[in-house]
Amino acid sequence: MPNSKAILIVDDEYIIIESLKIQLARILPQKIIIECASSGQEARAIMDDFFDNGIDILLIISDLNLDDCKGTDLLTYCSEKFPNATKIILSGNSTSELIASYAETNKLHATINKPWFFEDLKENLLRIPSLFSI
Repeated sequence: MPNSKAILIVDDEYIIIESLKIQLARILPQKIIIECASSGQEARAIMDDFFDNGIDILLIISDLNLDDCKGTDLLTYCSEKFPNATKIILSGNSTSELIASYAETNKLHATINKPWFFEDLKENLLRIPSLFSI
């Protein structure tokens, strides 16, 4: 699948992953691969596999607090492999000092609070031109 484009969703809650997957499929072009991971370790393995196979990650949406790592660590790892990837953090606490600290030194597109509204998610995605220029 060379030159394929993907989105990676990372959350340790199954219902969050499935909800995002369904909502993203309603918004995005069908050509975009929507991949999901339930841990930082699984997400890194997916990113490594995509990188090795020429699949470009356009967007990563990660929960801030995963069981095995911080979402900010995953976003940093993603930036190393896919420097043009857009990054969004999911959080139950958007005022987190960790998010603020990460956003100061890294390009963070948005923080989405849990629970979110579909229209807010859609509005955030529509501001990412790379998702719709395929």
